[in-house]
Amino acid sequence: MKPKILIAILGLAIFASCESELTKTPDFISEEVVFEDKNLTEAYLSNIYQDMLFIHVSGEGNMDMGMIPAAGAEHINFADWQTPNTTYRRAYTAAAGAGPLNYWGYNSIRDINFLLENIVSSQSLDETYILQKTNEARVLRAYTYFQMVIRFGGVPLITKVQNIDDPEEELYPKRATEQEIYEFILSELEDVISMMPDTRTGAAGRVDKYTALSLLSRASLYAASIGKFGQVQANGLVGIAPGDVQELYQTSYNASKEIMDSGVFALYNKHADKTVNFTQLFLDEGNSEVIFAEVFEPVIKGHSLDNLGTPAGFAATWNSNYPVLYDMVELFDFVDGRKGTDISRSDLVASKSWDIDDFFGKRDPRFKASVFYPESEWQGDLAYFHTSTTYTNAAGKRVTATSGTLDRNGESWPAACAARNARNTSLLLRKKLDESNTEPISGRSGQDFYVFRYAETLLNFAEAAFYLGKPGEALDALNQLRDRAGMPLLTEATEDNIRHERQVELAFESQRFWDLIRWRIAPKYLDKVRTKGLVFAYDMDIDRYVITLKNAESQDRVFGPERFYLPISQNLIADNPNLEQNPGY
Repeated sequence: MKPKILIAILGLAIFASCESELTKTPDFISEEVVFEDKNLTEAYLSNIYQDMLFIHVSGEGNMDMGMIPAAGAEHINFADWQTPNTTYRRAYTAAAGAGPLNYWGYNSIRDINFLLENIVSSQSLDETYILQKTNEARVLRAYTYFQMVIRFGGVPLITKVQNIDDPEEELYPKRATEQEIYEFILSELEDVISMMPDTRTGAAGRVDKYTALSLLSRASLYAASIGKFGQVQANGLVGIAPGDVQELYQTSYNASKEIMDSGVFALYNKHADKTVNFTQLFLDEGNSEVIFAEVFEPVIKGHSLDNLGTPAGFAATWNSNYPVLYDMVELFDFVDGRKGTDISRSDLVASKSWDIDDFFGKRDPRFKASVFYPESEWQGDLAYFHTSTTYTNAAGKRVTATSGTLDRNGESWPAACAARNARNTSLLLRKKLDESNTEPISGRSGQDFYVFRYAETLLNFAEAAFYLGKPGEALDALNQLRDRAGMPLLTEATEDNIRHERQVELAFESQRFWDLIRWRIAPKYLDKVRTKGLVFAYDMDIDRYVITLKNAESQDRVFGPERFYLPISQNLIADNPNLEQNPGY
């Protein structure tokens, strides 16, 4: 039950009395009057925003910010003990559930339901304001249900505040079907969209009409995919009826097109250098591409991405925490038209050397903006990942140095830094890091997290258009992204290149894991797979690298078909015995 006292107002009349603050009784605001004051209403709603799952910021020093990319085999975390690494490798069980991947968002649902039930009775707030806050809350409720349905399929659908004296069937509700949850999400969004003004507030972290349209675009696309590629099981607790697929694709198409036709948003294209442009997209906050963001501010509400992600050898107290998997690197093609997989793994042998700029620097500029690789420029210096240097010494003899590894100028590069950078994959996450933050401290980074951006709108549109039999429209949307990136334009839209473009454009943005699941292809990439990293040995005489493969993880990944949904944990079933378990657990 929610406490009857919601907000304590402390420190009133501090300077109005000589009475000791230690002897004063705090003044409290009863929940009955919260929605009689705009400031209290905004404070209540801000608390709901604070509790929303836009990105994982759990774990010591926000280490779980990489939770979903790690689960999707994009990057891992530095150490095996860190939560994401243990989560995706182990088998899910009905007893333990899926650990931190779980999200049972009913605290947020209750808070939102409370607002919706009570704000309409306000005697002080005007009708326009009440409608605005009601619509805002309904979008957040739809988003919360979306975060649960992509994890569990059907979940209990609760749309009013539960009370202790309610009937048992209301206190212990059964799971709705997955289809019913999606239908609720889509109908809620369609209803509020019709009532929301065109005002843009999403980039500042407040839900608006375009946030609702973006969620409608994404959620209907997910539901369509599940209906097309999945199957209905457990009497509908999981699965979408195949007969609804085309209508769902049409809903996604329409929502995406409304955003596109609004003229409010555009792909960020401020810088001529394509790598710089894609880098700055995530640092130039509030730009034309941002539809909705979770807003961060250093100190007030900061995170630790720069502290965790900066390579060793630069100022950071932790650093090198997100090693990028070579399996992901292979998705990035070259600007000259070569495929990322044209470099055969069988060629990564000790007898062959590579020009590092050709191997990495001539790839898609989005790769260069997203991944640290050997000799990446950063804060006026170069980042190194090699663990040995071979060169000809003054006596004319070829020697190999592994302690105090030498860089390309023959200067000593600290072996400890190289070893930390190279520990797992010898590649590190760069996307969204702020190069201007030269003293990254835990909790002091302020980059916003883009929940929805216009590039995703184009990708959603392309996918929906393709399955609706409009390949020309799909191709145009894809080529807008490729042109912005400086990549060769495509000549046709196919299922494969639509998916490929999505994985490259949205890499490391907590999308790939859910995409692999909704397309029902996750086992191909995540089951019985030992992901790879690289080992770099530098030959200073010819300024080239020997590049070999290594296992990036200590064991194979596990992803059986049951993992298209998470298990309902025994703790949840103990709380509500009417919850049925998902298939396969």
